[in-house]
Amino acid sequence: MASTPLKPGQMRILKAVATLLENPGARITIARVAREVGVTDAAIYRHYRSKEDIFQALMDYLEINLLSPLNSVQQEYQDTRRRLEMVFMRYMEFFVGHPGLARIFMGHGASEATGLASRLQMLNAKLRSQVMQMLRYGEAQSDLNTYTTPEQGTELFYGMIIAAAMAQVYDFPQLDVEERWKIYCQAVFK
Repeated sequence: MASTPLKPGQMRILKAVATLLENPGARITIARVAREVGVTDAAIYRHYRSKEDIFQALMDYLEINLLSPLNSVQQEYQDTRRRLEMVFMRYMEFFVGHPGLARIFMGHGASEATGLASRLQMLNAKLRSQVMQMLRYGEAQSDLNTYTTPEQGTELFYGMIIAAAMAQVYDFPQLDVEERWKIYCQAVFK
């Protein structure tokens, strides 16, 4: 993951690509990104060597925004339900605010850059693993329903995340965020 902060020009480029990704028929090219930002192709190349570099930077941004909440809540909260609620709410805010990145999370554009598909696989594996770890902790604390395993709770949580991303990508109707969280809690927690 990228550790250096993005320059304002880099951030404008990434926002432009994320906006372009909201249109499933849009082919992403440097020329199109330049038009979206309102600069020349050369200005784009001052920040990124290629379209592939732009997509790798988008993936860095996606990883930071999806993995950071998992790490921070474990330090902030001891209660498993509260930890997962905070992660879930942050993910919902992220996908609503970044429908183009929800599209990348769903695998759209994975062919735009070498290694993007494998990075997505790894990101998804990390997300699932950390949610599972939180639920195993919850199981050890007797927080889970006796009929729900950490594996099942992880699958349900992950399914809600995917459903939220899909709702943003395809503009599907969806339940209110709090209603979804309530349903999850009824299925998983005591």
